[in-house]
Amino acid sequence: MDPGYQTVMDPTTVVWGALAVVLHLGVMLTQVGLAVFLVVSGLRLVARSEQRGTGTLRVALGVLLAGPLLAGAPFPISLLACLAALPTLLALDRGVSGGRLARWTRAAAIGCAGVTALFMLWEREDPLSLGVELVSTAQQWRTHELDWQLANDLEAPKVGELAPDFELQDPSGRTAVRLADFRGVRAVALVFGSYT
Repeated sequence: MDPGYQTVMDPTTVVWGALAVVLHLGVMLTQVGLAVFLVVSGLRLVARSEQRGTGTLRVALGVLLAGPLLAGAPFPISLLACLAALPTLLALDRGVSGGRLARWTRAAAIGCAGVTALFMLWEREDPLSLGVELVSTAQQWRTHELDWQLANDLEAPKVGELAPDFELQDPSGRTAVRLADFRGVRAVALVFGSYT
């Protein structure tokens, strides 16, 4: 390995960065789930002729929530749709009876709308737009990272190459074992860890 190779990233930065990405993607999936719930439940209400107005409103709110992903709609439209979905779902929760699963589903939809609205207000950006941006940026930087590793760690084995030969003591410390002794005989897995 090249002795000039060094760690250029603080592990705590990586952990907090990973948590931020997971949080953003989680809220993005929450918004998608809420949009799907609104559209599907709205279509079910439209199918019942007595509740067409409520069903149409819910379908419209679901489409507006998914607007940034579907048509690049601006942030204020999805924020207003999310804020309008809250009272709509709260009214649904009070007005519709059903079993335990129906109550849990409605409660989950209300919670998703609340979390998504709070996130939108906090970030001042749509979670769907932000999530797509995060994923595409991460994909672009992955190629830069691989290029950097190839350029700066010239002695590391590349994908498809044979591992370099080395010699280690067995657990008893009496005999030496070489990697080359196992080539073509059996697969070798190296486990690095602390056994204290």
